[in-house]
Amino acid sequence: MNNQTVYLLFAEQTSPFDPEDKIDPLVGILTDEAECLRVQKERPEYKISWEEREVEDAGEHTIEPGDTVYAYHYMATYRPTPDGGEAIELLSDAAVEDIYFQEENARKKLEVGDLQVVKVGELRLKGDFQIIEC
Repeated sequence: MNNQTVYLLFAEQTSPFDPEDKIDPLVGILTDEAECLRVQKERPEYKISWEEREVEDAGEHTIEPGDTVYAYHYMATYRPTPDGGEAIELLSDAAVEDIYFQEENARKKLEVGDLQVVKVGELRLKGDFQIIEC
């Protein structure tokens, strides 16, 4: 396995914006496909899926659990929350375009998108990772 490969983990679930809709948010980034299979087995209430991706700028660094990476989303949209506020809709409308290891490189993308800050190996089933907006 290439040490610069990570697995983007998604969990299909009911949208917090509309109970009739489904969303498929990014819920974790893992370094081992076996971990994806484990989560899928342990969380049958979610439709767990994953994509293999290369980290754009890891260089010689081996991506490991506990590392912070940045998931770049292009053209996220905004939708009102049930309480009338405005929330970023990275959960269903904007696919993850790239993964970066170095924050400086990731921030260069903020002119045309948004970033989620993800600790490798951390699982957040609602996809509520820290967001850096443009």
